[in-house]
Amino acid sequence: MFKAYRFVFIAIIACFALTQCTSAPKRTQAPQERPDVQQQTLDLEDAKSSTDWLNDAWQASNNIAKNSALVQAALTLQDEKQWQKSAAILSRLDKSQLTSDANRYYRLAKGRWYAHNEQWSLVYDVLNGLPERFTQKEYKRLTLELLAFAASESKQYWQALVWQVEAQRYSDELSPQLLWQTARWVTQSQLPEARPRDLILAGWWRLIDNHHQAMASPESFARLLDNWQNSFPNHPAQELVRSWKQDNSEHAESEMNTAKTIAVLLPLSGQYEAQGLAVRDGIIAKVSENTSSELVFIDTNALSFEQQQSKVQELMPAGIIGPLLKDSVTHWVSQANSTIPQVFLNQLENNTPQSPESGTTLFFALNPETEAQQASDFMSSASSQTKRPLVLAADTPSSKRMVERYKASWSGINEPSVSLFSQRDDMKSAVETSLGLIGSKERIRAVKIAAGKIIVDEQERSRRDISGIYLPGNLQQVRLLKPFIDVSISPFAQRIPVYGTSSAHELSNQLGDNDLNGLIFSETPWLTQNGGGNILLNQWLEARPGWGLSQARLAAMGYDSVDLVQRLAIMQRMPGTRLKGLSGVLNVEQQIVHRQLQWAAFRNGRLTVLEEQPSAGKSRRQ
Repeated sequence: MFKAYRFVFIAIIACFALTQCTSAPKRTQAPQERPDVQQQTLDLEDAKSSTDWLNDAWQASNNIAKNSALVQAALTLQDEKQWQKSAAILSRLDKSQLTSDANRYYRLAKGRWYAHNEQWSLVYDVLNGLPERFTQKEYKRLTLELLAFAASESKQYWQALVWQVEAQRYSDELSPQLLWQTARWVTQSQLPEARPRDLILAGWWRLIDNHHQAMASPESFARLLDNWQNSFPNHPAQELVRSWKQDNSEHAESEMNTAKTIAVLLPLSGQYEAQGLAVRDGIIAKVSENTSSELVFIDTNALSFEQQQSKVQELMPAGIIGPLLKDSVTHWVSQANSTIPQVFLNQLENNTPQSPESGTTLFFALNPETEAQQASDFMSSASSQTKRPLVLAADTPSSKRMVERYKASWSGINEPSVSLFSQRDDMKSAVETSLGLIGSKERIRAVKIAAGKIIVDEQERSRRDISGIYLPGNLQQVRLLKPFIDVSISPFAQRIPVYGTSSAHELSNQLGDNDLNGLIFSETPWLTQNGGGNILLNQWLEARPGWGLSQARLAAMGYDSVDLVQRLAIMQRMPGTRLKGLSGVLNVEQQIVHRQLQWAAFRNGRLTVLEEQPSAGKSRRQ
């Protein structure tokens, strides 16, 4: 049986090795660094092969011994990466013929199989409570790590941290950096309200809470870390905190004389003047709430890249906001000052940083693909096993990019159906074909011919397998498509929800839109407050005659960029922190600022904010 114990260790290690090498589920975003369980090895000199265990099962004198050997054979087959053979054995085992000892290993084998298939909730179900049933510390450690891995993949980061902390109690080597890779994703909502009684867990709890507290008051972060060090002098994370404080102090010394200056790079003249001025308005509005900061605006259209850099070097600011245009961002990324926090107001061409990740750089963009992704997130979580979404979009490069992001983000069972139209006259035909009306008409015609003089019901029937319709087009396209959709749905069929983007929301229908009744769309939160009764927004629009909601979205972006540059270090270090801004609920992952948008709908001719936000059901990380 001692040999059997050692074989289970091989099996668990192999499971982690395989699950780390295989691709993650489409919408599962796990922490960047994961537990390296492959480093956990044991003496394997007397290890048996799966063939040996199968021979033992064949020669067993009774069913109890036979099933115990088969469990070990299943574990070893998994270690040998023969997963289907292992699954075949597990499916045929009679669990009533398993001893308590064999049942533990059976649960491990099942847990490994579920992990191999990325069925994380089933991993949790089969392994939860199992560590307590082992007496050997190695078994406890490895089973806890597997549970932690499943919790992390399911985005339950606090629970994953609890299991990781417990697992390290049975390890000869502590790894606070490994624990922080999980702790940094814990959101405020996941953190327990009460401090844990366990001193080690309490230290992690307090450290996480300090980061969330600092989001409201970034200048208090150093004091919070000092208090933490005094409260937990022997905590394993002390070295981590000391390194953070050292980084903060070095940065503070470099900007001691210019701590109130923020350099802003925007196109304040030329072709993109309106966009630059809109962002500038938002920045000024935010800074006017706090007079401790001084703004210096640099016109990127009037100065060359070298002149812009020279101006920034003269200022030695505490932070930089901008530039706004992609070409300018590309220039700055290649030669950015790594010691000054900088929030770029766009992304690079491939939407990911090309330079090595920097702790002082963020990319903040109002890209429409974000809306497509969040619509896909919600619609896939709401989709049934028998239905699929329908996407109706123009055959243009911008619409195709949104369609591709929507499809790439889809995690439902049935893949989306996509129908593209080239011009306005194709819209009605695209709707009728996609909803099955053309096929229904042809079937009715065939039946009428066959029936002769017999009266046949001529009511066309639309498809019943559509869970929702997504329209990533502009207001003009949506205004034409929506009536076609409404009249194409069979009167006796269940209504199909229709989703759009912020492009369907303009100043002309800010208070509501009868023609778009029922349309659900994502939007910058600032533009949906009080159903058009937003005093600040209305005052801003009055001060900028001729401008619309597209400029207002840029103003909201500028407003939030000030908060981002002031909280950059905290949000980079801890992706679980959230900033509730005008442009959305913001968090940072690998230098990219992600926005959680508001969902609203046109109902009874009025714009209504949805109380239960659809996108909250399945965001990038919760």
